[in-house]
Amino acid sequence: MKRASIFQRTPEGQKTPKMLDVERRLGPTLEEDFREYYLGKGWGQIRLSKRWGVQRNTVFSSSVRNGFRCWAEILNLSVRGTDEQVSVNSTGSERTLICEACEEFETHLDRAHWISSEEGGGTQSFNTLRLCPNCHRKLDRDDPVTTERAREILLLREAKRIIETGRDPGTKRTNLVRVCRAIVTRRIT
Repeated sequence: MKRASIFQRTPEGQKTPKMLDVERRLGPTLEEDFREYYLGKGWGQIRLSKRWGVQRNTVFSSSVRNGFRCWAEILNLSVRGTDEQVSVNSTGSERTLICEACEEFETHLDRAHWISSEEGGGTQSFNTLRLCPNCHRKLDRDDPVTTERAREILLLREAKRIIETGRDPGTKRTNLVRVCRAIVTRRIT
């Protein structure tokens, strides 16, 4: 017999007491703050989570297995780099992911690094792709077709992200040149 959960699922769009507490402390709503800092100023997930005073997973990582929904999912906030890769089925509980390289549906995607950690690559958005295990292996083995596809995806995605975020054109140009150079040369400069 399945045991009833003591936790109740937070309805879509309804804020938890912790969310309301963060809003009282910050001033603006979570949605406004998210748009300004995460989308507008290009802050990372960890930096925004620290601003809100909660763990990164609380804001950005849902878990289908244990039923936990992150704040971004509850508030229907668009997280960079995932909106075109994730779809929720009709029940809203199970996610189907799409490989960025081969565009096949997968139940699990790897976070593949364009520039390896040993060569100075980190977890920046311009250095990671969501790939099925097969495409990840091909990228690691420098398969020419997969490598070229990955380069095109990263260049387009990151150019779009930089152009659409931030206000300072000088900073945008500098970031765009730096990121595109790293993607094209596959080296951090």
